[in-house]
Parts: sequence; C-alpha cells; structure tokens
Amino acid sequence: MKRGNNMTRLRTVVIWLIPIFGILILSGLCLSTSAFNWQQQATPPPIIVENVRDNIYLVKGGSGANCYFLAGDKTNLLFDAKMSPDSMKEMLSEIQKISPRPLSMVILTHSDGDHTNGLPGLPEGTKIISHKKAFEEMLPAVEKSPELKKFLPSETYEDRKKLDFEGTKLELRNFGPAHTSGDTIAIIPTSKVAIVGDLVFIGRDPLIHQHKNGSFYGLIKTLESLLAYKPEIELFLSGHADPVGREEVISLLNTLKQTEARVREMIQQNKTLEEIKAAFGLQLTSPPPRRPPLVEIIYQEIMAKK
Repeated sequence: MKRGNNMTRLRTVVIWLIPIFGILILSGLCLSTSAFNWQQQATPPPIIVENVRDNIYLVKGGSGANCYFLAGDKTNLLFDAKMSPDSMKEMLSEIQKISPRPLSMVILTHSDGDHTNGLPGLPEGTKIISHKKAFEEMLPAVEKSPELKKFLPSETYEDRKKLDFEGTKLELRNFGPAHTSGDTIAIIPTSKVAIVGDLVFIGRDPLIHQHKNGSFYGLIKTLESLLAYKPEIELFLSGHADPVGREEVISLLNTLKQTEARVREMIQQNKTLEEIKAAFGLQLTSPPPRRPPLVEIIYQEIMAKK
C-alpha cells in the first residue's frame, strides 16, 4: 500500500515539474536569444568612407569615433585612430581603396580612447602629432601597457602649428581647455573646413572631461574662436556627428549660453545643486553617473569663480 502511495506522489511531482522545466527551458532560450542579439548589436558597423570636400574624407563605422583623412598625391594624412587596432587596420584597408598611397602621418584631436586606442594598428614608425597636453594625458595608459609607448605622439605643439601636407595648408589650433586640456582643431583654410574632434556634439550635451582638465567656459571660448576664425569656416567635422555648418554650431553655442544663464539665475535664487538638476529633469541615480552631467559642471565652474 505504501508503495502505491509513493508512486502516486511521484506521478504528482512529475506532473508539477513538467511545466516548470518547460518554463526554465524557454527562459534559457530567451536568455540565449537576448545574448545573441546583444552580440549582434555590439558588433561595430561596417566602415564607410565618404568624400566631404576637396581631398578631405570622412571615415565612419568600425569601433570608436569618426576619423578623417586627406588624400595626397604621394601619401595620406589621417586624423584620429579608432578604438581598436583591428578597426584601425580595417580603416586603413578601406582608405587604400580610395587613395592607394602610404600613410605618412596621424594627427590626434585629443587623448580619449575611442580616438587613440587603435594606434597599435598603425605601421610602426608612422609620425604621430598631438597637443602637448594630449601627449601627457596618454602617459597613464602607457604605464599600464608599456607596448603602447612606441605609439605615443612623436611630435607635439602648444598653441598653434602650421603644416603643409603636399600643398594643402593646415593650421593646428588649441584655444585652451575645452573637451580636454589637449584638444586639437585642424583647420584647412582653403577648404573652409575644421576637424574639431569632440568639441561639437549635435542632439546631446557636450562632454567635458574634468579628469583631463576640460572646461565648460573653455568650450564656449573655443566655439566662439572657431566662429570668428578668418577665413570663415563653413564646415565642421566632429568625432560623433555628421558634418555640420555654421548655423548648427551657432545654435549649439546659443543653447550652451542659455543653459549657463539659467543655472546662474537659479544659483542667485539660492537653489541647491539637487534643485537645479531637478529643474533640468535630471534624476538622482544610485550609483551616480560615471561623469557628472553638463548642468553640474556648469554649476561647479560658476561656484568656483565666486
């Protein structure tokens, strides 16, 4: 009799377990599918090369930020280096399809990893130029990975540097700390083009890297200096947006000034930082974001001037 009762109980347990196992199996499939989709989404988009103006080309896709290059009669000149050596090599391969010439030089717009981590994908001995501060900001990475030392900039400058790339005149400028302390803007006067790195974001707040001594007010000064540059710049090429004209940069500058004025007004009303952030729709999060939002940086810079 006991044996019959045990069998009955066993059948009951099995009946209850079947749907549970089914749920677990389906859950596992869903998790696997989610992981597969995530991997697909994480795969960098294909590298695409587009002519912007004259001998200036945009390279987008792959890992990291937009890059640009100048096609010369004998060599190519590259701006920035993608985020991985593999993307760098893929980019160089695509560039060769457009301009089958050796790469003579790389100019870095700043030191962020999505613009510099691909440097080990360069042929050894390639000349690399950056602002002096960008060079200094890259040194901590070399301490962790000594193999990167051979890909540090071999030439630096401070305020400005003029170059002649096979007849194309360039001026490298740094108007002071902005996105970082070592930003480089490459101005090509004859084409009325400026390659600006991460100084122009469209549709989102600009990033100010405080750990690299970036400055909101420095960004304002830099954008004003670019708009006042003669001969007038018509086209601005950035690391994270499609090429834009003067109107978009003027609009960005006005928006930044309006944000600063609003933060300043609320400070004068003795509003706390939390109240100011709430007024801009910024919610408190735990843990806090890795980088403070633009409103907080503006608040800090205003308070520091008091």
